[in-house]
Amino acid sequence: MVGDRELLAFRQGYYELLVSLFWREPPGDLLQHLSDGMSERIQAARNLHTLLGEGWEGIQRFLAETPSKELAEAVADEYIRLFVGPHETKVNPYESFYLTGRMWDQPLANLRTFLKAIGIEKQEGYAEPEDFLAFELEVMRWLVAKQGSAANPEEEKRWLEHQVQFLKQHLLVWAPTCTRDIENAKGANLYRGAAMILRGFLEMERTFFRELGLDKIMSLEEVRRLYGAFPTWKGPTFDFPEEGPKAGGK
Repeated sequence: MVGDRELLAFRQGYYELLVSLFWREPPGDLLQHLSDGMSERIQAARNLHTLLGEGWEGIQRFLAETPSKELAEAVADEYIRLFVGPHETKVNPYESFYLTGRMWDQPLANLRTFLKAIGIEKQEGYAEPEDFLAFELEVMRWLVAKQGSAANPEEEKRWLEHQVQFLKQHLLVWAPTCTRDIENAKGANLYRGAAMILRGFLEMERTFFRELGLDKIMSLEEVRRLYGAFPTWKGPTFDFPEEGPKAGGK
């Protein structure tokens, strides 16, 4: 994978898109932009992975069935009902929740240790914890960008190794199950397609990195048993202001 600029651009483009879709409800202009050239995008995606093609087809149906003047409101309503509330949410897209059944737990502390080691710190003003699905996707986007700006093959390989570590220890452990939960959630329309795209893309990521050992990933059940040996996490909780978009590197 070192030196493969085409693959790097493909991966960075998908991470950027996925961050935009899951960070918060995407703006209507982004969704309208996605509708451009959709047939060609579906065909290209289908050639890469079945789930990618099916996910894009789902988004195409949603866009076709939703009047343009109602699009932004419909997506905002779906995002809130699935992930925010105010009543019970359908999906809790946080690593700690998937690994322990609790928020702000030991997995978040472990993730913060990894992020500190590679030079990522959360921007002041961002309300979500770092184990939020979109934040973890943003971490991967940042790592791929660092790979792209590496000065030599040795530095690029180091950033690839960080990506393998993050996927193996965090994102690929729980996110595939989270995407299935989103796909099966009542009221998921746009996000059923987005979740299928994410699941297919993560399966591709696992294939890309297989030669670097990414095929040896603990199952979610194994990791849950591991964390079950810990008492309830008694670390600090944090309050953050409401806004703030992305992870920032030092």
